Amino acid sequence: MAGPLERAHRLYADAHAAEDIGGFVRALAVYQDLVALLDGGMPDGELEESDQRASIVLRVRAQLGTARAVYETSGDLGEALALLALAEGVCERGGLDAEMIAVHGQRGLLLLRSGDLSGARDALDRVAPGPDAEPSFDLGSVLVNRGALHLEVGEVAAAARDLSAAAGIARALGNTVLEAAARHNLGYAAFLGGDLPAALREMADAAGLGERPEPVALLDRARVLAEAGLVSDAVDALSESVAMLDGGSAVVLAEVELALATCLMDLRRFDRARESARSSARGFDRAGNAPWRARARVVELQAQLGADRFASRPGTRATLRRRAGRAVALADLGKTAGAVGRLTVSYPALLMAAEWSVMAGDLDEARALLARVPADLGDAPLSLRVERSAMTAQVAFARGSRSAGVRAVRHGQRTLAAHRGLGSVEAVAATGLHALRLNLVDVRAALATGDAAAVFDALERGRAAAAGTARLVPPDDARLAELLERARAEHQAALALGATATPEGIRDKRGHLVEARRLQDEARELSWQVEGERRPVEPVSAREVRAALRAAPAPRDADVVVSYSTLDDELFAVRLDARGSTLHRLGARSAMLEQARRARADLTVVSNPLIPAALRDAAGRSLAQSLARLDDQLVRPLGGAGDLHVVARGQLLTLPWSALTSRVGRRTWVGERVHLVRSADGPAVHRDDVVVLAGPDTEGGVAEAEAVAAVWSSARVLVRGEATVHEAVRALTRARVVHLAAHGTHAQDNAMFSSLRLADGPLFAHELDGVGLAGATVVLSACELGLSSSDVGGEALGFASVLLRHGADAVIAAVAPLRDDVAVRVMPSLHAGLRDGLRPGEALARAVADEPEPVPLVCFGPLVL
Repeated sequence: MAGPLERAHRLYADAHAAEDIGGFVRALAVYQDLVALLDGGMPDGELEESDQRASIVLRVRAQLGTARAVYETSGDLGEALALLALAEGVCERGGLDAEMIAVHGQRGLLLLRSGDLSGARDALDRVAPGPDAEPSFDLGSVLVNRGALHLEVGEVAAAARDLSAAAGIARALGNTVLEAAARHNLGYAAFLGGDLPAALREMADAAGLGERPEPVALLDRARVLAEAGLVSDAVDALSESVAMLDGGSAVVLAEVELALATCLMDLRRFDRARESARSSARGFDRAGNAPWRARARVVELQAQLGADRFASRPGTRATLRRRAGRAVALADLGKTAGAVGRLTVSYPALLMAAEWSVMAGDLDEARALLARVPADLGDAPLSLRVERSAMTAQVAFARGSRSAGVRAVRHGQRTLAAHRGLGSVEAVAATGLHALRLNLVDVRAALATGDAAAVFDALERGRAAAAGTARLVPPDDARLAELLERARAEHQAALALGATATPEGIRDKRGHLVEARRLQDEARELSWQVEGERRPVEPVSAREVRAALRAAPAPRDADVVVSYSTLDDELFAVRLDARGSTLHRLGARSAMLEQARRARADLTVVSNPLIPAALRDAAGRSLAQSLARLDDQLVRPLGGAGDLHVVARGQLLTLPWSALTSRVGRRTWVGERVHLVRSADGPAVHRDDVVVLAGPDTEGGVAEAEAVAAVWSSARVLVRGEATVHEAVRALTRARVVHLAAHGTHAQDNAMFSSLRLADGPLFAHELDGVGLAGATVVLSACELGLSSSDVGGEALGFASVLLRHGADAVIAAVAPLRDDVAVRVMPSLHAGLRDGLRPGEALARAVADEPEPVPLVCFGPLVL
């Protein structure tokens, strides 16, 4: 039977293990049991001298652990510090030098957690090790905690030194828990330094040292993802953290609630954001952490301001002034916390007060408040720097200075372009979230002028901010390639089971698909960590477009460029031609969305030969009505019977534009922004081949491929087992025209894994990231691969959009199911037009002109003149 001292050691090990994973409620209970055992279960007279010393050491360690657990669960700093004082006294009397280091380290940590940065620094500096110190867990912990202190006050270089030293001590001791803490915080240092890919790499490596992620690790990872614009992923990480905090740190929970409130604001869930921020403030209040309570109050006010921005009536002038006054009072409170308080409380509060003052019409007050925030914020958080630019623009626009307002918007957009985001095309699109605030200020001000050219320019500035890609070549990462191959194999295994109806078959098929999704998610996250090299995209102006139309080699007098957008529920458009520009208000966005929903549903029915003919006929009549109504709302009011280049985002982007009543048989092509290409410049990349691929299990796919190939004199045809993922990627990188006839799937909830099914499995959009496509025209004879999903910032992602972001000259794709017999008729005609030198949009228009039913093919691409 174990003796009292052995039981005490076991209790300490259990408590410390619970503390290591954030289980502070359990840790506190076990530490209290340990103290009770030490107090009553081990009389000094029954212990050897060495055991007596071990008992005293255990008592000190128990008091340290109890102090931490008391503070984390109740926020009672006074009781926690009293316990540390008792432990310090024991160390002094017993000459316990190693434990004294732990006492000061724990005191420094608790003072840091409570917001007393000066006190924390004093405690940690007292015992920080020198270069020749003997490695120990306590010294490593002190360095980790002091590194965290440096991070809190923005001293990133000093933090990196302490944390690197702590990681070295941990490796020398073989302590993976300490090493994981040091490595994770090094990731956070990279985040604060603006290197988001390095931050996620370091955090992932740290997480790999443990058995499961800790709540704090998930919190910090969420902060990185939110900064990158991947807000939904950040919310997922925060939700996982909350689930793990049952019985954990109340202080960490308050931090998680605060981060969640910020994400909810980005998602425009302002009421929930206010609730989360208030709960966070209460948590910090209980913990006696005034600086972080002030941060939570800032976010609560930001949620109110966010709601006011989108409200038709944000409040009376007196209400707006009252809110501005609350923000000013909060700004004054933040000044007491030094540089950190200014960046996290004072400056954000002053910018809010300035915006409420603009809403109230107090422009002089707004200008004075804005002047209290430095124009050069150095290495301040990206969101604060962008908000400073947005507020500068808003004040300038309100005062009637459009030139100053536009300069401020452009300054903010340059700040975003210089930001080192994550390394994937998905992450570049996600930066649109940060651009959104600038875009709204810019577009609202332009609309207020009624100047069509000003509105066009504002829209294009916003669209260019998140355009392009992060890579010039595909990522050379063996692990990423392996994950994608394994995901493809799981999809193939599920497909091989067919339409199974047995419980075992259903279970197995689901297992393969779940594993495929897990591997895809892992590949997606790994892709963020691979370095990219983003090239900022310069927007074009209305003046440049009109000049290009006038200077085109062939007469372009009838060509029309229309830029569509929405604000609140209003749909509007700017029409440009060689002669000028006009602004058009086109009614409610909700009406357009309803007709688009009906049209897509009817196209799905019409394209399905298994549905009874009577139902398909009814859907056809309904489809004709929906397309006519969309045409009446979107196209006819703008006039113009010539070529039409549509510029749009969101659900407007993926409407069946070529099937609208007035556009059938007329050249129509679509883009997310105006990318002006002059045909006289010639292709940037020389390509010769025409490659035609047909995937498996498509009725008529092989016949379609052979008919398309017959149009060209020397097309390369790959069907059945030859139509592999490798051959498809090879064709996309080398051929002038690529035709892909295969089953396609648009993954609405994970757009980068939209796919085209080939002989050896799906080709994921993700695998095209970094593939150079300049000079290629790509025809996707597959259902729905023209669709895209919009992220929080409004940027489109999908199979076709990835091809376009990587430079494809044109992508012809379906935005709804495409029937095989229609494809077999239309595609050879389309390719005949391409062979004869027609531009892709014109070739498509001729190919579908005589079709008896609407064809949901759309030509996506730049404005080629």
